Amino acid sequence: MVHDFIPIRSVTDAPRGISERLRARMAAPAAALALALASALAAAAEPPATPPPANQAPAAQAPPDFALLHGRIHTEDARRSVAQAMAVRGNSIIAVGTDEEVSALIGPRTRIVDLHGRIVLPGIIDAHTHPADGARDLGKCSLADEMLNTAAVKAKVAACLKKMPGESWFEVVHVNPSGLSLTLEDLDSMLESRPLMLSGSDGHSVWANSAALKAAHITAATKDPKDGRIERDAAGNPTGTLRDDAGDIVLDAMPRAGLDHEATQLAHLLDAMRATGITSIQDASVDEHLMQMYKRLYDQHRLDMRVRGCFHLRANDPAQTSIDRAIAFRSRWAVDADFLRADAVKIFADGVIEYPSQTAALLEPYLDGHGHVTDNRGPSYFTQENLNRVVSGADAAGLTVHVHAIGDRAVRETLDAFEYSRRQNGAGDGRDQIAHLELVDPADFARFKSLGVIANLQLLWAERDPYIVNATLPYIGPERSKYLYPARSLRDAGALIAGGSDWNVSSFDAFEAMEHAITRAQARGKPPLLPEQSITIQDMVDAYTINAAFALKQEHTTGSLEPGKRADLIVIDRDVFSIDPAELHSTRVLSTYLDGREVYSRPH
Repeated sequence: MVHDFIPIRSVTDAPRGISERLRARMAAPAAALALALASALAAAAEPPATPPPANQAPAAQAPPDFALLHGRIHTEDARRSVAQAMAVRGNSIIAVGTDEEVSALIGPRTRIVDLHGRIVLPGIIDAHTHPADGARDLGKCSLADEMLNTAAVKAKVAACLKKMPGESWFEVVHVNPSGLSLTLEDLDSMLESRPLMLSGSDGHSVWANSAALKAAHITAATKDPKDGRIERDAAGNPTGTLRDDAGDIVLDAMPRAGLDHEATQLAHLLDAMRATGITSIQDASVDEHLMQMYKRLYDQHRLDMRVRGCFHLRANDPAQTSIDRAIAFRSRWAVDADFLRADAVKIFADGVIEYPSQTAALLEPYLDGHGHVTDNRGPSYFTQENLNRVVSGADAAGLTVHVHAIGDRAVRETLDAFEYSRRQNGAGDGRDQIAHLELVDPADFARFKSLGVIANLQLLWAERDPYIVNATLPYIGPERSKYLYPARSLRDAGALIAGGSDWNVSSFDAFEAMEHAITRAQARGKPPLLPEQSITIQDMVDAYTINAAFALKQEHTTGSLEPGKRADLIVIDRDVFSIDPAELHSTRVLSTYLDGREVYSRPH
């Protein structure tokens, strides 16, 4: 039988852009290692003009279960070959080559898919995302990351309360924190009779009314957590605003929905992710409960996604205690090497750079918005000594270290910790990575390659949106602003770039991120953010396929379309290598295959 891909005339566009980050979420409900990195980078050659000879897996006696013919299959192999056809048997690719070569393998029961010239890519791998945690917010009152003043926030919350009455906690999500200041009086005026909690779209801000503070036992006597801050008035009383891990005190006090309900929410989210071509994810911060959500789906044979979890290490724990816990966690969650594991750790080196939070760690102080130097450089959540010990211990245990670092001081302190680890342990093969990298000092660009550290970038954010224009640029000044999301500088210095979305902070559509990485702009005609930091479409496809697979330690099975590898692939509706980059956000996935099975097909 022949399956055709019919052109789609009407599609539902996911909203885009940074202030649209959350709207997109709503619409989508060091020697050995350095050598390996260098090898991966050196492979980025231009695709050959003609298809390569047929490449077949050994002992391919039986015919394929299905074959893709008449396409342009970007294999992402070492040569970046482009083929016409591919054959799959079971969960694996058995041949890649010309139509004639692959057709010779077809048997009487082989299902034939005529691509009609469509583009095929390896399945998208999101190397930094938070699906389990974010799925729990689906269906809640959302302010959609809109920039709102206090009065507008109050009005939106009031409208939600009218539509969603209740007697217990009330939660508002996706609140844009840029320039927003909510007093305890403001919060109590929204809802006084029961606990109210608002969570910021930056993932680092929480606001709680008096009832919620009381339920969470937060008083003037409550100490700030090591990697968080309870904002207080002149008398030391909490004002209802909590930054970073201080927000967890309130979150932990909230009643939690049942595991089955949360797992179902997660299943719906993973459906939406597959519809954008995602077949593998690295959940960038997990705990026992979040892993249980994935496991529930796995046990029910509903986990159609490859999942790697990063166990969150807390700054206030002794280094050896953290490592012992991470090792035990890895062992406990070694469920399935292909589909569910947790062999990485997550460290928050700092917070966020935007005003008024300003918890990112900077080498030089923040400005006050009028160009005057303040005394605030932002906190380092780990002492250098403790960070060194944690990173070195994790590397020695064979755990990938995944670090959140926004500010240039946090990036440097993290690189210093990796350097310490290399001196203690040797190069190893940990695939250590630093995520976000919003501000990087040029002196540190070359250290990524020399230390074998992956640059895990969220380049949807590389645009002149309100977060940058209103809440960042005035507070760091023009000189430092030259190095915001410095993707090209990192690439040119030899860093391996992996792509991640950081959903639920922003859209998980990789093609939107690809567009912004190239155009550095919100949309056509909009002013770009540092266009000299633009990288290419091939860089970005690499980032979301073979490079991300390398970051997840699964490049031997996924990330490219080669015989012997798993058949994780997507068919898309346009040639992303030749279209205007400003149109990349319109790319639609027609079909997603995972492990040789079609797990998404776009409705005709």
